[in-house]
Amino acid sequence: MKVGFSLLIVATAFLVMLYIWGFYFFKSPSQVFEEYERALVEYAHQMRIVEEAGLKAGLGVRELSDLREAAIVDLEGDMKRIVADFEKEWSAMRRIYLEYARRSGSWFIEGLTGVIVTRDNPDYYTLLAFYNLIDDPDNYCLLFIPETNGSSVFSEFSGARIYYLQKTIWGYRIEWSKSLIDLLLGKDLTSIAV
Repeated sequence: MKVGFSLLIVATAFLVMLYIWGFYFFKSPSQVFEEYERALVEYAHQMRIVEEAGLKAGLGVRELSDLREAAIVDLEGDMKRIVADFEKEWSAMRRIYLEYARRSGSWFIEGLTGVIVTRDNPDYYTLLAFYNLIDDPDNYCLLFIPETNGSSVFSEFSGARIYYLQKTIWGYRIEWSKSLIDLLLGKDLTSIAV
């Protein structure tokens, strides 16, 4: 009886793990990018709420900065599931996203809209040429074209951008530093070939 019960527990645990693995493994690149985008929108919204609450409470610049750094923990948790080589990327990501929070503008209120174009779209290569972008045939790439006013959004979404994805045993993951090399180098998107 005990052996049968133990076997049932092991089989149930295995099926749960298999379900979780399948949930992530079978996500399309577009779904992974939408998850990334949603995580940034939630982060932006959370930063806005923190900033407004801090200002109402009369907090100074230093205290607001501390609140932003504490709130980035939620973004860190989301990005662990989305970004390839997360541990290697997180310090640069943290720096960039805290800078986003400092220069938020109206993006927090307006949100983000845009079009995701994948390689199976017949217009993909035409749009790449139009935006003067080059993809990598060794990686799965998708093109994100924001439909938001470029002056009010985070730098990452101020123009069309290629996102590189890597297939892992957990499904597709965004190669963050390769996708955002211009921000890491402090360059204008139009001045660097990725």
